[in-house]
Amino acid sequence: MRRQDVAPDRREFLERADGHPNAWALVAPPTPRSLPAGSVDQAGLADANFALGELSQSITRIPNTDMVTRTLARREAVGSSRIEGTKSDLHQLLAYEATRDGRGLPEDVRIVERYVEALQYGLDRIRDEGRRALDLALINHLHAILMRDEHGMQAGAYRTQQAWIGSSARIEDATFVPAPPARIEGCMEEMAASILQYEPRPEEQGALTLLVQIAIAHAQFETIHPYQDGNGRTGRLLMPLMSVAAGFPPLYLSGALFRARQDYYYALARVQLQGDWRPWLDLVFRVVVESCRKSTSIAHDLNAIAQGWGEQLSSYRADSATRRMPRFLLGHPVVSVNQVVEGLHVSQPAANAAMNNLLAAGIVELRTANRKWGRVFNATAVLDRLNRS
Repeated sequence: MRRQDVAPDRREFLERADGHPNAWALVAPPTPRSLPAGSVDQAGLADANFALGELSQSITRIPNTDMVTRTLARREAVGSSRIEGTKSDLHQLLAYEATRDGRGLPEDVRIVERYVEALQYGLDRIRDEGRRALDLALINHLHAILMRDEHGMQAGAYRTQQAWIGSSARIEDATFVPAPPARIEGCMEEMAASILQYEPRPEEQGALTLLVQIAIAHAQFETIHPYQDGNGRTGRLLMPLMSVAAGFPPLYLSGALFRARQDYYYALARVQLQGDWRPWLDLVFRVVVESCRKSTSIAHDLNAIAQGWGEQLSSYRADSATRRMPRFLLGHPVVSVNQVVEGLHVSQPAANAAMNNLLAAGIVELRTANRKWGRVFNATAVLDRLNRS
Protein backbone atom coordinates (compact mmCIF):
# COMPACT_ATOMS: atom_id res chain seq x y z
CA MET A 1 0.00 0.00 0.00
CA ARG A 2 1.38 3.37 -1.01
CA ARG A 3 1.26 6.48 1.13
CA GLN A 4 -0.58 8.40 -1.60
CA ASP A 5 -3.42 5.83 -1.52
CA VAL A 6 -4.47 7.19 1.87
CA ALA A 7 -6.29 10.46 2.43
CA PRO A 8 -4.00 13.23 3.78
CA ASP A 9 -5.85 13.49 7.10
CA ARG A 10 -5.30 9.76 7.75
CA ARG A 11 -1.61 9.60 6.89
CA GLU A 12 -0.63 10.29 10.49
CA PHE A 13 -1.85 6.75 11.22
CA LEU A 14 0.52 5.16 8.71
CA GLU A 15 3.52 3.15 9.84
CA ARG A 16 6.07 1.09 7.98
CA ALA A 17 4.66 -2.39 7.50
CA ASP A 18 6.24 -4.95 9.79
CA GLY A 19 9.11 -6.58 7.91
CA HIS A 20 8.40 -4.63 4.71
CA PRO A 21 10.23 -1.29 4.74
CA ASN A 22 8.87 -0.25 1.34
CA ALA A 23 5.21 -0.59 2.30
CA TRP A 24 2.92 1.34 4.62
CA ALA A 25 0.40 -0.10 7.06
CA LEU A 26 -2.59 1.77 8.50
CA VAL A 27 -3.02 1.66 12.26
CA ALA A 28 -6.78 1.99 12.68
CA PRO A 29 -7.67 5.56 13.68
CA PRO A 30 -9.69 5.89 16.90
CA THR A 31 -13.21 4.53 16.62
CA PRO A 32 -15.45 7.46 15.71
CA ARG A 33 -17.92 8.59 18.36
CA SER A 34 -19.56 10.90 15.84
CA LEU A 35 -19.45 11.07 12.08
CA PRO A 36 -18.71 13.95 9.71
CA ALA A 37 -21.66 16.03 8.53
CA GLY A 38 -23.35 14.44 5.54
CA SER A 39 -22.20 10.91 6.35
CA VAL A 40 -25.64 9.74 7.47
CA ASP A 41 -28.55 9.76 5.04
CA GLN A 42 -31.34 10.41 7.51
CA ALA A 43 -34.03 9.09 5.17
CA GLY A 44 -32.08 5.87 4.65
CA LEU A 45 -31.53 5.52 8.38
CA ALA A 46 -35.23 6.07 9.04
CA ASP A 47 -36.17 3.38 6.51
CA ALA A 48 -33.72 0.94 8.10
CA ASN A 49 -34.96 1.68 11.62
CA PHE A 50 -38.55 1.18 10.48
CA ALA A 51 -37.69 -2.16 8.85
CA LEU A 52 -35.92 -3.33 12.01
CA GLY A 53 -38.94 -2.32 14.09
CA GLU A 54 -41.26 -4.23 11.75
CA LEU A 55 -39.08 -7.33 12.03
CA SER A 56 -39.04 -7.06 15.82
CA GLN A 57 -42.82 -6.79 16.03
CA SER A 58 -43.34 -9.59 13.52
CA ILE A 59 -40.97 -12.02 15.25
CA THR A 60 -42.66 -11.47 18.63
CA ARG A 61 -46.14 -12.08 17.20
CA ILE A 62 -45.66 -15.18 15.07
CA PRO A 63 -45.76 -18.72 16.46
CA ASN A 64 -42.79 -21.08 16.28
CA THR A 65 -40.29 -18.24 16.63
CA ASP A 66 -37.48 -20.45 17.88
CA MET A 67 -37.74 -22.85 14.95
CA VAL A 68 -37.99 -20.07 12.36
CA THR A 69 -35.03 -18.19 13.79
CA ARG A 70 -33.03 -21.44 13.87
CA THR A 71 -33.40 -21.69 10.11
CA LEU A 72 -32.69 -17.98 9.58
CA ALA A 73 -29.45 -18.39 11.55
CA ARG A 74 -28.35 -21.10 9.14
CA ARG A 75 -29.12 -18.88 6.17
CA GLU A 76 -26.85 -16.30 7.78
CA ALA A 77 -24.05 -18.84 8.22
CA VAL A 78 -24.23 -19.79 4.55
CA GLY A 79 -24.31 -16.15 3.40
CA SER A 80 -21.41 -15.00 5.57
CA SER A 81 -19.28 -17.99 4.58
CA ARG A 82 -20.02 -17.56 0.88
CA ILE A 83 -18.59 -14.05 1.01
CA GLU A 84 -15.31 -15.76 1.88
CA GLY A 85 -15.61 -18.20 -1.04
CA THR A 86 -17.28 -21.32 0.36
CA LYS A 87 -19.57 -23.28 -1.96
CA SER A 88 -21.93 -25.04 0.46
CA ASP A 89 -25.58 -24.04 0.25
CA LEU A 90 -28.27 -24.12 2.92
CA HIS A 91 -29.62 -27.52 1.91
CA GLN A 92 -26.15 -29.04 2.18
CA LEU A 93 -25.54 -27.48 5.59
CA LEU A 94 -28.85 -28.84 6.88
CA ALA A 95 -28.03 -32.28 5.48
CA TYR A 96 -24.68 -32.28 7.24
CA GLU A 97 -26.30 -31.27 10.54
CA ALA A 98 -28.87 -34.03 10.15
CA THR A 99 -26.32 -36.79 9.57
CA ARG A 100 -22.85 -35.53 10.53
CA ASP A 101 -21.83 -37.29 7.33
CA GLY A 102 -19.89 -35.15 4.87
CA ARG A 103 -19.79 -37.74 2.10
CA GLY A 104 -21.18 -36.29 -1.12
CA LEU A 105 -21.14 -32.75 0.32
CA PRO A 106 -18.67 -29.92 -0.32
CA GLU A 107 -15.67 -30.16 1.95
CA ASP A 108 -16.27 -26.64 3.24
CA VAL A 109 -19.65 -27.56 4.76
CA ARG A 110 -17.82 -28.01 8.07
CA ILE A 111 -16.61 -24.40 7.86
CA VAL A 112 -20.19 -23.22 7.53
CA GLU A 113 -21.29 -25.44 10.40
CA ARG A 114 -18.62 -23.83 12.60
CA TYR A 115 -20.19 -20.46 11.85
CA VAL A 116 -23.52 -21.78 13.12
CA GLU A 117 -21.80 -22.94 16.29
CA ALA A 118 -20.04 -19.61 16.83
CA LEU A 119 -23.22 -17.63 16.18
CA GLN A 120 -25.24 -19.73 18.61
CA TYR A 121 -22.56 -19.44 21.27
CA GLY A 122 -22.49 -15.67 20.92
CA LEU A 123 -26.28 -15.34 20.96
CA ASP A 124 -26.53 -17.48 24.09
CA ARG A 125 -23.92 -15.39 25.88
CA ILE A 126 -25.58 -12.11 24.92
CA ARG A 127 -29.04 -13.32 25.92
CA ASP A 128 -27.70 -14.49 29.29
CA GLU A 129 -25.47 -11.54 30.12
CA GLY A 130 -26.53 -8.62 27.92
CA ARG A 131 -24.17 -6.27 26.16
CA ARG A 132 -21.47 -6.59 28.80
CA ALA A 133 -20.75 -10.04 27.33
CA LEU A 134 -19.71 -8.39 24.06
CA ASP A 135 -16.04 -8.06 24.91
CA LEU A 136 -12.70 -9.06 23.42
CA ALA A 137 -12.67 -12.41 25.21
CA LEU A 138 -15.95 -13.30 23.51
CA ILE A 139 -14.70 -12.20 20.10
CA ASN A 140 -11.54 -14.27 20.49
CA HIS A 141 -13.63 -17.27 21.52
CA LEU A 142 -15.89 -16.86 18.49
CA HIS A 143 -12.83 -16.77 16.26
CA ALA A 144 -11.49 -19.90 17.96
CA ILE A 145 -14.73 -21.73 17.16
CA LEU A 146 -14.68 -20.56 13.54
CA MET A 147 -11.09 -21.59 12.96
CA ARG A 148 -11.03 -24.80 15.02
CA ASP A 149 -10.51 -27.07 12.04
CA GLU A 150 -8.17 -24.81 10.07
CA HIS A 151 -4.64 -26.20 10.25
CA GLY A 152 -1.89 -23.68 10.90
CA MET A 153 -4.30 -20.98 12.06
CA GLN A 154 -3.85 -19.08 15.33
CA ALA A 155 -7.41 -19.77 16.43
CA GLY A 156 -8.61 -17.20 18.94
CA ALA A 157 -5.30 -15.31 18.95
CA TYR A 158 -4.25 -12.10 17.23
CA ARG A 159 -1.98 -12.49 14.24
CA THR A 160 1.77 -12.30 14.75
CA GLN A 161 2.64 -11.47 11.15
CA GLN A 162 1.95 -8.53 8.89
CA ALA A 163 -1.13 -9.07 6.77
CA TRP A 164 -2.31 -7.37 3.60
CA ILE A 165 -5.36 -7.49 1.36
CA GLY A 166 -5.26 -7.67 -2.40
CA SER A 167 -4.77 -9.99 -5.34
CA SER A 168 -1.04 -9.40 -5.62
CA ALA A 169 1.59 -11.39 -3.77
CA ARG A 170 3.50 -8.12 -3.23
CA ILE A 171 2.54 -6.08 -0.18
CA GLU A 172 3.56 -2.94 -2.05
CA ASP A 173 0.67 -3.56 -4.47
CA ALA A 174 -1.91 -4.38 -1.79
CA THR A 175 -5.22 -2.56 -1.76
CA PHE A 176 -5.07 -2.36 2.04
CA VAL A 177 -2.45 -3.10 4.69
CA PRO A 178 -3.75 -3.21 8.28
CA ALA A 179 -1.78 -2.46 11.42
CA PRO A 180 1.48 -4.22 12.29
CA PRO A 181 0.95 -7.03 14.84
CA ALA A 182 2.34 -5.01 17.76
CA ARG A 183 -0.45 -2.45 17.38
CA ILE A 184 -3.40 -4.83 17.21
CA GLU A 185 -4.07 -5.27 20.93
CA GLY A 186 -4.25 -1.54 21.58
CA CYS A 187 -6.56 -0.98 18.61
CA MET A 188 -8.88 -3.79 19.74
CA GLU A 189 -9.04 -2.49 23.30
CA GLU A 190 -9.90 0.98 22.04
CA MET A 191 -12.61 -0.41 19.74
CA ALA A 192 -14.16 -2.48 22.54
CA ALA A 193 -14.31 0.47 24.91
CA SER A 194 -15.59 2.93 22.31
CA ILE A 195 -18.20 0.96 20.37
CA LEU A 196 -18.76 -2.57 21.68
CA GLN A 197 -19.53 -1.16 25.13
CA TYR A 198 -20.85 2.11 23.71
CA GLU A 199 -22.54 4.58 26.03
CA PRO A 200 -23.15 8.24 25.15
CA ARG A 201 -20.93 10.75 26.92
CA PRO A 202 -22.26 14.02 28.35
CA GLU A 203 -19.96 16.14 26.19
CA GLU A 204 -21.06 14.48 22.94
CA GLN A 205 -23.67 15.98 20.66
CA GLY A 206 -26.28 13.25 20.38
CA ALA A 207 -26.00 9.48 20.72
CA LEU A 208 -25.17 7.07 17.93
CA THR A 209 -28.18 5.02 16.88
CA LEU A 210 -27.94 1.23 17.03
CA LEU A 211 -27.57 0.77 13.27
CA VAL A 212 -24.81 3.37 13.09
CA GLN A 213 -23.05 1.64 16.00
CA ILE A 214 -23.26 -1.68 14.16
CA ALA A 215 -21.89 -0.13 10.97
CA ILE A 216 -19.01 1.53 12.81
CA ALA A 217 -18.15 -1.61 14.79
CA HIS A 218 -17.92 -3.82 11.71
CA ALA A 219 -15.88 -1.32 9.70
CA GLN A 220 -13.52 -0.67 12.61
CA PHE A 221 -12.99 -4.38 13.17
CA GLU A 222 -12.21 -4.98 9.50
CA THR A 223 -9.80 -2.02 9.51
CA ILE A 224 -7.89 -3.51 12.47
CA HIS A 225 -7.95 -6.96 10.81
CA PRO A 226 -6.74 -8.62 14.00
CA TYR A 227 -6.49 -12.26 12.90
CA GLN A 228 -4.47 -14.15 10.35
CA ASP A 229 -7.71 -15.38 8.74
CA GLY A 230 -11.42 -15.38 9.52
CA ASN A 231 -11.71 -11.61 10.01
CA GLY A 232 -14.70 -11.18 7.72
CA ARG A 233 -16.76 -13.92 9.32
CA THR A 234 -15.84 -12.81 12.85
CA GLY A 235 -16.63 -9.20 12.04
CA ARG A 236 -20.01 -10.06 10.57
CA LEU A 237 -20.91 -11.92 13.77
CA LEU A 238 -20.84 -8.57 15.56
CA MET A 239 -23.94 -7.42 13.67
CA PRO A 240 -26.53 -9.91 15.00
CA LEU A 241 -24.90 -9.92 18.44
CA MET A 242 -25.11 -6.15 18.78
CA SER A 243 -28.73 -6.08 17.65
CA VAL A 244 -29.70 -8.78 20.18
CA ALA A 245 -27.78 -6.93 22.90
CA ALA A 246 -29.98 -3.92 22.18
CA GLY A 247 -33.19 -5.94 22.55
CA PHE A 248 -33.90 -6.58 18.85
CA PRO A 249 -33.94 -9.80 16.84
CA PRO A 250 -30.57 -10.77 15.35
CA LEU A 251 -29.77 -8.78 12.23
CA TYR A 252 -28.78 -11.28 9.56
CA LEU A 253 -27.22 -9.15 6.82
CA SER A 254 -24.74 -11.51 5.19
CA GLY A 255 -27.01 -12.74 2.41
CA ALA A 256 -27.65 -9.17 1.25
CA LEU A 257 -23.98 -8.28 1.65
CA PHE A 258 -23.04 -11.30 -0.46
CA ARG A 259 -25.33 -10.13 -3.25
CA ALA A 260 -23.81 -6.64 -2.98
CA ARG A 261 -20.28 -7.82 -2.28
CA GLN A 262 -18.56 -5.49 -4.76
CA ASP A 263 -20.27 -2.52 -3.10
CA TYR A 264 -19.34 -4.07 0.26
CA TYR A 265 -15.62 -4.20 -0.58
CA TYR A 266 -15.69 -0.73 -2.11
CA ALA A 267 -17.50 0.87 0.82
CA LEU A 268 -15.16 -0.62 3.43
CA ALA A 269 -12.15 0.52 1.41
CA ARG A 270 -13.56 4.06 1.32
CA VAL A 271 -13.76 4.05 5.11
CA GLN A 272 -10.30 2.56 5.55
CA LEU A 273 -8.34 4.64 3.06
CA GLN A 274 -10.33 7.86 2.82
CA GLY A 275 -12.34 8.11 6.04
CA ASP A 276 -15.45 8.39 3.87
CA TRP A 277 -18.33 6.79 5.79
CA ARG A 278 -21.23 7.68 3.48
CA PRO A 279 -21.02 4.71 1.03
CA TRP A 280 -20.67 2.23 3.90
CA LEU A 281 -23.57 3.62 5.91
CA ASP A 282 -25.76 3.82 2.80
CA LEU A 283 -25.02 0.17 2.10
CA VAL A 284 -25.71 -0.91 5.67
CA PHE A 285 -29.06 0.89 5.73
CA ARG A 286 -29.99 -0.65 2.39
CA VAL A 287 -29.12 -4.22 3.37
CA VAL A 288 -30.91 -3.81 6.73
CA VAL A 289 -34.12 -2.95 4.87
CA GLU A 290 -33.68 -5.82 2.43
CA SER A 291 -32.74 -8.36 5.10
CA CYS A 292 -35.48 -7.42 7.56
CA ARG A 293 -38.15 -7.60 4.89
CA LYS A 294 -36.89 -10.98 3.67
CA SER A 295 -36.75 -12.37 7.21
CA THR A 296 -40.26 -11.13 7.96
CA SER A 297 -41.62 -12.61 4.74
CA ILE A 298 -39.90 -15.96 5.31
CA ALA A 299 -41.16 -16.15 8.89
CA HIS A 300 -44.78 -15.59 7.85
CA ASP A 301 -44.55 -18.01 4.92
CA LEU A 302 -42.97 -20.78 7.00
CA ASN A 303 -45.68 -20.50 9.61
CA ALA A 304 -48.34 -20.63 6.90
CA ILE A 305 -46.75 -23.86 5.64
CA ALA A 306 -46.77 -25.33 9.15
CA GLN A 307 -50.41 -24.32 9.64
CA GLY A 308 -51.36 -26.11 6.43
CA TRP A 309 -49.54 -29.21 7.56
CA GLY A 310 -51.28 -29.03 10.92
CA GLU A 311 -54.65 -29.08 9.17
CA GLN A 312 -53.58 -32.09 7.11
CA LEU A 313 -52.62 -33.94 10.30
CA SER A 314 -55.57 -32.83 12.44
CA SER A 315 -56.85 -36.40 12.85
CA TYR A 316 -53.83 -37.30 15.00
CA ARG A 317 -53.68 -36.59 18.74
CA ALA A 318 -52.48 -33.08 19.57
CA ASP A 319 -49.65 -34.40 21.74
CA SER A 320 -48.50 -37.04 19.26
CA ALA A 321 -45.12 -36.85 17.55
CA THR A 322 -46.91 -36.62 14.21
CA ARG A 323 -48.81 -33.44 15.19
CA ARG A 324 -45.70 -31.90 16.71
CA MET A 325 -43.61 -32.44 13.62
CA PRO A 326 -44.80 -29.46 11.49
CA ARG A 327 -43.34 -27.03 14.01
CA PHE A 328 -40.14 -29.05 14.30
CA LEU A 329 -39.66 -29.13 10.53
CA LEU A 330 -39.53 -25.33 10.34
CA GLY A 331 -36.22 -25.48 12.18
CA HIS A 332 -35.09 -28.81 10.69
CA PRO A 333 -36.24 -28.90 7.04
CA VAL A 334 -33.71 -31.67 6.46
CA VAL A 335 -34.27 -34.05 9.35
CA SER A 336 -33.12 -37.47 10.46
CA VAL A 337 -35.10 -39.88 12.58
CA ASN A 338 -32.51 -39.54 15.33
CA GLN A 339 -32.98 -35.75 15.32
CA VAL A 340 -36.69 -36.35 15.86
CA VAL A 341 -35.92 -38.69 18.76
CA GLU A 342 -33.62 -36.11 20.37
CA GLY A 343 -35.65 -33.00 19.51
CA LEU A 344 -39.11 -34.27 20.48
CA HIS A 345 -37.93 -36.62 23.26
CA VAL A 346 -39.74 -39.60 21.81
CA SER A 347 -38.77 -43.21 21.23
CA GLN A 348 -37.25 -44.49 17.99
CA PRO A 349 -40.46 -46.33 17.02
CA ALA A 350 -42.55 -43.21 17.69
CA ALA A 351 -40.20 -41.09 15.59
CA ASN A 352 -40.26 -43.58 12.73
CA ALA A 353 -44.05 -43.80 12.87
CA ALA A 354 -44.36 -40.00 12.77
CA MET A 355 -42.09 -39.77 9.74
CA ASN A 356 -44.05 -42.51 8.00
CA ASN A 357 -47.24 -40.50 8.58
CA LEU A 358 -45.65 -37.34 7.17
CA LEU A 359 -44.29 -39.28 4.22
CA ALA A 360 -47.76 -40.69 3.47
CA ALA A 361 -49.22 -37.16 3.68
CA GLY A 362 -46.69 -35.81 1.19
CA ILE A 363 -45.20 -33.41 3.75
CA VAL A 364 -41.70 -34.90 3.55
CA GLU A 365 -39.71 -36.85 1.00
CA LEU A 366 -37.21 -39.56 1.80
CA ARG A 367 -33.72 -38.25 1.15
CA THR A 368 -31.54 -41.19 2.17
CA ALA A 369 -30.94 -43.81 4.81
CA ASN A 370 -27.94 -43.17 7.07
CA ARG A 371 -26.41 -46.00 9.05
CA LYS A 372 -25.86 -43.89 12.16
CA TRP A 373 -28.71 -41.40 12.07
CA GLY A 374 -31.43 -43.47 10.41
CA ARG A 375 -33.59 -42.27 7.57
CA VAL A 376 -33.23 -38.64 6.48
CA PHE A 377 -36.11 -36.61 5.05
CA ASN A 378 -36.57 -33.31 3.21
CA ALA A 379 -39.42 -30.95 4.02
CA THR A 380 -39.60 -29.83 0.42
CA ALA A 381 -42.06 -26.95 0.87
CA VAL A 382 -39.79 -25.28 3.42
CA LEU A 383 -36.68 -25.79 1.31
CA ASP A 384 -38.44 -24.46 -1.78
CA ARG A 385 -39.51 -21.32 0.11
CA LEU A 386 -36.00 -20.73 1.41
CA ASN A 387 -34.56 -21.13 -2.08
CA ARG A 388 -36.99 -18.50 -3.44
CA SER A 389 -35.77 -15.89 -1.00
